[in-house]
Formats: sequence, structure tokens, C-alpha cells
Amino acid sequence: MRKVLFVLLALMMLSSVCYAAIPAPSQKVILFYKVPDAILQCQNAREDMVAGKEELEKELVNHYSKRFIVQGIERIPQGSLMTPADYFNKVKPGQLPFIVKIDLEGQGESKTLYQNAYGAQKVGVAPSTNVHLQEVIPSIEDNTFYQHDYGVQSYSSGTFAIGRNVYAAQTNPRRNAKNSVRGCFRDACKFDDTINKYADPNAYEKELNRFIGNFKSLALVQEKAEKANVVPNDKIEKFKTWCNADEVRKAYLVPLGTTNDINFIISYIDSLVKIGVYPE
Repeated sequence: MRKVLFVLLALMMLSSVCYAAIPAPSQKVILFYKVPDAILQCQNAREDMVAGKEELEKELVNHYSKRFIVQGIERIPQGSLMTPADYFNKVKPGQLPFIVKIDLEGQGESKTLYQNAYGAQKVGVAPSTNVHLQEVIPSIEDNTFYQHDYGVQSYSSGTFAIGRNVYAAQTNPRRNAKNSVRGCFRDACKFDDTINKYADPNAYEKELNRFIGNFKSLALVQEKAEKANVVPNDKIEKFKTWCNADEVRKAYLVPLGTTNDINFIISYIDSLVKIGVYPE
């Protein structure tokens, strides 16, 4: 009995630690979402877009409430060209417009390798759906949209094996599309609490800013990083041009091989400058 209580207590403590690592929602937002009609149609077997709209909005609010205090939701037409000011005119003081844009980007296949105890292998194939999710925050101060692009992600229900046969877990195109759409914003609303904010504070801060929608800070960090790489890249290109201008000099490119480690390349160039080989 004591062992059972100890295990339960340990699980409760672990759960509280994980929960504490996830930021509590504090920003009040109105969700604005842009989706093609097909996403509303795939929400139910009747392809009823009115019912599909209600179901999708319920799912969006349910998941995004893990990140924000959601106080309203509204669909925006796909081709809308609203400005940041237009969005802020739709919300009350203290509320922030938060835009979710979801697009279906075709289909593909997911493959699973099965192997039995005798080493025999079989590959299971299941249909997958490609979904593109973008989140956008309009800024009234500089009249700019700041976004976080999750890129095109592929979702599949996978396969399962019965004896020697392998089957796709789900082959219904409508259900696959619906589950994939749900999967994309479900994943976006998870906080990566595996990041150690003490050991890797930069990665933690990046994930925190993504989760709370501080996309402007993410954009500024990215801009700073890109500017920092301008000088090294120019220095490397100048060195390569110098090497390629003479057959003998090309030998100095050999040690670089196919490495993309900028720090190593810069260190190598500086060493050639120091010994007087390369007149930078």
C-alpha cells in the first residue's frame, strides 16, 4: 500500500512540475481564422459548412485557450486584405487580434517498417495530408504583421499489422483531412517543456515567445542573426573568389571540403591571413 501511495505521490509531483513549466494564458485575444471552404466541409460527413464552421471554431477555441484567454472568434475570408488597423478596430481595448491561417497542401504517403522475430520485413503505407499553418499578430505601432510560419507538415493516421497483413488505420479522405487540420493546431498549442531554460536559455526564450505569440521579438532576433551573418558570409565569398582566380590557390579550398561550419571556415581563413598566405 505504501508503495502505491509513493508512486501516486511521485506522479503528482512530476505532473505539477510539468504543468509549472507551461506558461499560464494571460493575453486576451480574439481569434481570426482564414481557412478554405474545404476545411469546413471536411468537418462532417454531410459537408455542411455551417455545422463545420461551428465544429472547427469549437476546436480552435479549445486548443488556443491553452495559450491565450480567448474572448471571441471570427472567420476572415481567404482573400481578405485587412490592415493591422482594421483588425484592431474589431477588438476591444486590452484585446489582441490573433490570426490563424490554415491551408491544405495536397497529399502524400507515410510508411512504417514492420519486422517479425525471424527478420522478415514488410512496409505499411498509409495516406497522409499536408497542412500549412501560419500564425500572425498585427502590430498597430509599426503597421506590420508579424508571423510564425510552421511550414507544411504531413499528418497521417499510420498503419497497423494483423498477422502478416498491414493496413492503413484510416483511408477516408474526409476524415484524414479533418484529423490533419486538428493535428496542426493541436501541435502548435503544445509548449515544448523538454527545453531546459537553464542549460539552453536561448531555445527556451524562443519557444516561450512562440507560445505566447510574441512574434515581434522572434522577428527581431532573426533579423539580428541575419545581420550578424552578413560579414562572415561576405568574408567567405571573398576568399573563395580569391582561390578560384588561380589554379594553385584552389588547393586552399580543399580543407574546407563540404563543411558548412562558419566558425571553422572563418578560423581557417584567419590562419591563412596570419601566416601571410592570403592577403585579406
